[in-house]
Amino acid sequence: MQEVLEELGLTRNEAIIYLSLLKLGSAPVSKIAHTSGLNRANMYNTINSLVKKGLLTHVIKNNVKYFQAVEPKKLLDYLKEKQDRLQKILPDLEKIEKIQEKIEVEIFEGKEGVKTFYLYLSKTKNEVVGFGITGLAYDILKYYAPKVLKKMSEEIHARYIALDKTRGKEITKLKNTEYRYFPKKVDNYATTLIFEDKVAIITYKDIPKVVLIKDKSISEGYKKYFEFMWEFTKS
Repeated sequence: MQEVLEELGLTRNEAIIYLSLLKLGSAPVSKIAHTSGLNRANMYNTINSLVKKGLLTHVIKNNVKYFQAVEPKKLLDYLKEKQDRLQKILPDLEKIEKIQEKIEVEIFEGKEGVKTFYLYLSKTKNEVVGFGITGLAYDILKYYAPKVLKKMSEEIHARYIALDKTRGKEITKLKNTEYRYFPKKVDNYATTLIFEDKVAIITYKDIPKVVLIKDKSISEGYKKYFEFMWEFTKS
């Protein structure tokens, strides 16, 4: 029971004192200290806190203050009050959240990780554009990548700017896909794909890896880079 009370927002000592007083009924601080096992000197702040929260009441008998826990059902009122207070500031909290959109980053490592990414990519329903297409996916994921990309090309349109050395290779023969090529002097190991509000940077050097960034402003910026390169590259 103590753990549940702590999960509801009471401190450890508050939960102990509240439960002790439920058992005692009405009691002075000395008896509460004896029953709870807490240091009497440290109890006053905790008791005052419970009183402020409306979970303890007190009466004075023979010049001695006796404390009593409110009935357990009152805990629901305590929680309702907290919920109401949160509800009041919720619109302001949501405004703060919208001011700065969250940037989500995922990293897929190793062959299995890259396979997981391609499965994720295959579920998109929007155009995919990319640059720095190397064709290495077909070499490293010999059976998986061709199968997934072929199926994807049957469902969506894509535009890729590939390395010149990929001309005539299987990666450049997908359906519903337009290709343009960088000059021969351009060479690298990294491929960048842009789709929906995401940017994926893929490298097969050393350990295969995909860095997936989900952020609208970043994806829009990369899309502009792509469109500029698309205009100045040739098929």
